[in-house]
Amino acid sequence: MHIDVFNGDADGIFSLIQLRKVNPIAAEKQRLVTGVKRDISLVSKISDTEASQAKITVLDISFDKNEREVARVLTQSESVFYCDHHQAKKLFEDKRLTTFINTDPAVCTALLINDYLKNAQPLWAVTAAYGDGLDDSAEQLADELQLTMAQKSSLKELGVLVNYNGYGNTEADLHYPPAELYNSLMTYDDPFAVIADTASPYARLKAGYEVDLANAQAIPVQSEVKAVLVVELPNAPWANRISGTYGNILAAQNRDSAIVIASNNLHDSLTISLRASKNNPYGAADICSQFATGGGREGAAGVNALPVSELSQFVNLVSQTYSNQMQESET
Repeated sequence: MHIDVFNGDADGIFSLIQLRKVNPIAAEKQRLVTGVKRDISLVSKISDTEASQAKITVLDISFDKNEREVARVLTQSESVFYCDHHQAKKLFEDKRLTTFINTDPAVCTALLINDYLKNAQPLWAVTAAYGDGLDDSAEQLADELQLTMAQKSSLKELGVLVNYNGYGNTEADLHYPPAELYNSLMTYDDPFAVIADTASPYARLKAGYEVDLANAQAIPVQSEVKAVLVVELPNAPWANRISGTYGNILAAQNRDSAIVIASNNLHDSLTISLRASKNNPYGAADICSQFATGGGREGAAGVNALPVSELSQFVNLVSQTYSNQMQESET
């Protein structure tokens, strides 16, 4: 049995598509383990019985958030292949564990998989990088493939839409459960075929995205502290869906500012999406890791349940971090 564990966003989905295009697995021999983007403790969903003699692939979720569960399944499984770009300070070695982890803010998991597969399915990697907000890295690979401006624009739109679909408190918030979306996209030879097919998920995602983005853009952007823009979104499925993608859009438009998207939850807490400033794309994970339920990567991170009373503290820490970075870059 092959167990494929992957983040439910564009990076996770397109990483697995690349792998399974090159190394296909029959449906009856493959188990998919995924969820909404912020559901990252995914290895815990594999029981000891399921892990027994299985080949496990883990894509685009923090090793640090799964370290204990990886150690557990290694005692039962045949092997674990782990590829990611989030924090991995707890990384360890084991003869059955193969890791491809790079936390550089210019890479995502799909780009790492593209390198691993020696450019075998690069169009999916370009689409993933666009979806993950890594436009510069996506452009670089797209230029190597000699894609036209129109082709780049099409892949960027698809990547953003698939990434947008991953955000939500539960799968009920999403247009497509990530496993269903993966299975649908796997039926296409390449991303351009997805876009060309009027019956593909592309049209439904585009329609939903345009409505949700308009709702978000109607909410004032706060800029009361230095080097940070803040948007507070309501507790609603549309706000949950658009939060991360809207953060990416604001970050691209305001390259010297960090972006904080604070979405209201039940029980007097906030879901935080933090985007480091594009001109200083470091430190987001370290900031969020200082708060319970926080984590991420250098350029983008979040906190799943930040008490409302701690929002000012969080924003001030972000401001201090990126104000200092701006001063250092100017000296």
